[in-house]
Amino acid sequence: MYFIDGGGSGPVVEPMFTGTQSLSIEPSAIPAALTAFREAHHRLARKVEQLGGLPIERWAADPVSGETVVKFSERSNGGGQDSAIACLMGYEKQLARAIDSLQAANDSYLATEGTNSERWGKYDQAV
Repeated sequence: MYFIDGGGSGPVVEPMFTGTQSLSIEPSAIPAALTAFREAHHRLARKVEQLGGLPIERWAADPVSGETVVKFSERSNGGGQDSAIACLMGYEKQLARAIDSLQAANDSYLATEGTNSERWGKYDQAV
């Protein structure tokens, strides 16, 4: 069975989510969430780098191996939108945006809490 004939591959499944996605988190849990998201991002970035440098070679000198290596290359580190590397890079960008959002929320929370603490400190001194 040759891949060119359509054998060995299934239909492309598109993502099912739509619209804006959100994450609700208690402000006190943001630092731990940031740590987890940063670790996930770091590990994912290493995998993307490894996949980008993955050597894909022919297994044998036959037509099936030739077609297989082409399809495997396209599906793993080819430039297509549904290639493994494109999907992982998209996920890496989502993680980076989540980290940026969490960091901004944490900075805002700390600024608000710092202001509140300062106000309460002045109130306590006045009383």
